[in-house]
Amino acid sequence: MTAFILKAGLNPITTLLIQSNNLAQIQQELEAKVKQAPKMFVRLPCIFDFVDLAEPIDLPSLYLTVHEFGMLPIGVRNAQSDHFELLEQLELADFGKGNSKPARAKPAPHNPTDSTPIESNAIESSSIASTPVVEVAIEEVAINEPLASANPRAKTTVHKFPVRSGQQLTAEGDLVIFGLVSTGAEVLAGGSIHIFGPLRGRALAGIKGDTEATISCLSLEAELVAIAGEYKLFENSEQHCKQASLIQLDDGRLNIDSL
Repeated sequence: MTAFILKAGLNPITTLLIQSNNLAQIQQELEAKVKQAPKMFVRLPCIFDFVDLAEPIDLPSLYLTVHEFGMLPIGVRNAQSDHFELLEQLELADFGKGNSKPARAKPAPHNPTDSTPIESNAIESSSIASTPVVEVAIEEVAINEPLASANPRAKTTVHKFPVRSGQQLTAEGDLVIFGLVSTGAEVLAGGSIHIFGPLRGRALAGIKGDTEATISCLSLEAELVAIAGEYKLFENSEQHCKQASLIQLDDGRLNIDSL
């Protein structure tokens, strides 16, 4: 029996698609994202992608900036010409060249008076095997609420297509998805997340601190779920694996019920 087996695999990994060389701005925006789900970023592997950046950037300073927030940079895609010697010094892998620019999906027909596309976040989830990051067109549907409501809720976002690996959807209010959320995909909502299909990627609800938010899906096969910063990582042997499930906070802890 050999001591180890060398296997190739497709492992989801977070990609930072760098679009500015302003390190102060990167630090500020990253801090805001970490506040949404602080535990998720602890020792989170990531790679830098400079495909959208024409200006030079200080790679060692960027490395230290990201590392301050607990993330673990492991490599670079589309490295700039002066980065190659630095990769060895920083012990970062070179993931080569690749077009990671979002290929805009064709949006479904919608009424402009009651729906608005939402842009995807700058931090994208992708796979090591150069899975393309895709910007997704999604539509919002207004909820009927009393006009006199003191705290009107944000609109509910309805996405009518599967969420593929490398995609990231963000909604201000509740998020409803008709289709699967693939491994390596990430969905985030200020309110609850309802998935009419399997959840195989990451789902983060209540990202602005809403402890009443919930996550529901027809088949729980997730990599990670989180509500208001409380998160849980999953293994294949989990009790609720591949069951219709409802996830909610109970006394500050995630509670999972099979439906």
